[in-house]
Amino acid sequence: MLHFGLVIPSSARLRTCGWVLAAVAASVLGGCGSDSGSGGLSEGTPVELPGLSGSTDFDDIAYSKRLDRMLVPALAGGLYMVDPETGEAEHVGGFETADSADEGRGLIFVADRSAQQIDVVDPRTGRIVASTPTGATPDYVRYIEANDELWVTEPSAQGIEVIPLGPGRVPMLGEASFIPVEGGPEGLTVAPGGDSAFTHALDGELVKIGVGSRREAARWPMGCGGAHGFPQIDEADDLVLASCDANGEVVLMDARDGRQIAHFGVGEGTSLPAYSAVSDHFYARADPGTTITTLEGTAEGLVAVDSVTVPEAGHCLIADPHGGYWTCDAEGGRVLRFTDEG
Repeated sequence: MLHFGLVIPSSARLRTCGWVLAAVAASVLGGCGSDSGSGGLSEGTPVELPGLSGSTDFDDIAYSKRLDRMLVPALAGGLYMVDPETGEAEHVGGFETADSADEGRGLIFVADRSAQQIDVVDPRTGRIVASTPTGATPDYVRYIEANDELWVTEPSAQGIEVIPLGPGRVPMLGEASFIPVEGGPEGLTVAPGGDSAFTHALDGELVKIGVGSRREAARWPMGCGGAHGFPQIDEADDLVLASCDANGEVVLMDARDGRQIAHFGVGEGTSLPAYSAVSDHFYARADPGTTITTLEGTAEGLVAVDSVTVPEAGHCLIADPHGGYWTCDAEGGRVLRFTDEG
């Protein structure tokens, strides 16, 4: 049973983008909304990914501050980098499968589930410069800057594999260690301050991990039967948005003691959350589902402040630091960017 926080749908503005019509537009940047005339993306713009056409699986999506690029693993379609302001997309690397990706040291680390390995890619050349096998099937990879290492979630092994990076432009990948996460992990997000990380346990718990100690620091029930997606962290307000595996349900929690503040449902599929420190808004969608809802989170609850209509199948969601948020269009084999208008 869902327990909803403070929701004001009557005041929410529904902005529907003509993404279907945009698919046949002559210009890649010819989406709905007004064009700024500066070469930037207009509202709800579909960004085509070179070489992809038709149905494409997506899962992870990340942003690299160093490169100022969205990293879009298109699974069997490979890896793409997208300029978040212009929508220019580039295919990267010579590998066949990219399931998850993150950037560190100016390099891109790519998880290949079928090959059960991590590839290191130089984005300047698109070449794979190093690879290492993982102990179990990798789900997601994230670079941990504070420790200069990779954390690779491995649900089948119920833990996170830790791979240290050696010195040099092309680092040697060191001997791995392991962080046990009973019942998980699902998703992985490092707090902006870098001293902690959050993941879900698949049975419906939020798990906090100390980055320095590489140990589980706390575990809190989410109030739903299962978990899905990447926890989202509002560090300034000590809030975490956890997400469930059904009903598009997200759970706002206190990052200090795990108190459940509010639940909110956005659809019937699995939940996908995002957060922007620029707007101080959370975002949530369900896959399948046709709406992304913008949420304001406080210690008192969640308020719906806006929503947009999106393609029904799209298994990714993230915000960029330029005031936009992104989702995937699985049927169209592309990504869409929307602007948070505050």
